[in-house]
Amino acid sequence: MGSFMFVILLLLVVLFMGMPVAFSLGATSVLLTLLYDLPMKILSQSIFTSLEGFVLLSIPLFVLMSQVLLDGRIGDDLFEVMNAWVRHLPGGLAIATILACAFFAAITGSSAATAATIGMVAYPAMLDRGYDKKFTLGLLAAGGTLGILIPPSIPLILYGAITEESVGKLFIAGIIPGLILTAIFVVYSVIKSKNGGFTPMPKASWKERLSITARNIWGIILPILVVGGIYSGAFTPTEAAAVGLVYSLFITLVIYRTIKFKDIPSICMKALGTSCMIAMVIAGAILFGRVMTLLMIPQKLTELIIENNLSPMMFIIAMNFLMIILGMVLETVSIVLLTMPLVTPILMALHIDPIWYAIILTVNMTMALITPPVGMNLYVINGLRKDITMGEIISGVLPFMLLLAFMLVVVMAFPSLSIWLPSVMH
Repeated sequence: MGSFMFVILLLLVVLFMGMPVAFSLGATSVLLTLLYDLPMKILSQSIFTSLEGFVLLSIPLFVLMSQVLLDGRIGDDLFEVMNAWVRHLPGGLAIATILACAFFAAITGSSAATAATIGMVAYPAMLDRGYDKKFTLGLLAAGGTLGILIPPSIPLILYGAITEESVGKLFIAGIIPGLILTAIFVVYSVIKSKNGGFTPMPKASWKERLSITARNIWGIILPILVVGGIYSGAFTPTEAAAVGLVYSLFITLVIYRTIKFKDIPSICMKALGTSCMIAMVIAGAILFGRVMTLLMIPQKLTELIIENNLSPMMFIIAMNFLMIILGMVLETVSIVLLTMPLVTPILMALHIDPIWYAIILTVNMTMALITPPVGMNLYVINGLRKDITMGEIISGVLPFMLLLAFMLVVVMAFPSLSIWLPSVMH
């Protein structure tokens, strides 16, 4: 295992030099190719073939759809709908925030977009009603994590591309765990809010509820269209992304008129930056995985685990600890792409259901999104207002990290939560 340790040490050295993850993976791959006298043609072949998969086309489509909805302020409408239905309950605004996050997550698949969109409208509303500032910040950061568990999910798309699992089944596998996590956040919010410290809101009349819901029905239909289309077999994930994008443009340009045609170029440029970043990480990670395969490292790791009679659950627990450590220094896309080329053959050797493991990994990634110092959602929430400090956000997310750890145990203990729905999928 000397070569494995050398490769990991080399990668860590390059990462800590401050290079972006995509370039760190690429530079490490080039150095290993030279040191081990591997064929140079794998560099160009791996980079050019890494992005040709049809399923990967869904990523820029979902990213663009997310940006259209973000600029079109659809999240404001979703929050308004949820607030009308639950605002009279203990912690009603907190519940509305979580439900709006869940709905927006089911539209965009982006944790950052979810946290930013719902945060902009929910943060001032909750503070005006007397909610604790740290609790509010933690709720918004944690609510955004639902974006990578409830389908569509960019990490699950990448997981499917690497492991060749059905992305449609991976999406569907995230529904039940996503709903359970949403319920856990809601229950915690109610318990926390029963201690008081906020101003209750009057119950909305049925007329007001139905009026607000009808006015915003177009946005509510979108997640049903995307996820329902995938589940029924009407769309592949890539086709669902295209349909969702066209529908998003239609409702923001024609129905709500929250964006204009002149805004589309700037929206596309914003989405292009995110898509290119993800594409470069994909290219670097797949090149790195190709080099690792030529060095026989995945095979050697598999043999080592089998020789030491490591049980499937022991392996999963060990990987969870590794994911928590990686989540402190890397973002979710990099972690999925970096680990799965090594882990995939081990899953096969230990007969671990890859769909179950995908959801375990994704729940782990939800923790990474709010784990300092690199948790993306921490920085998204920090950018909402100038009066927000990183210390307040970190203090606020700590209880939610414990809730996510509990959810991780639940997913590990009950595999059927992840694999039942895909098993009955058409």
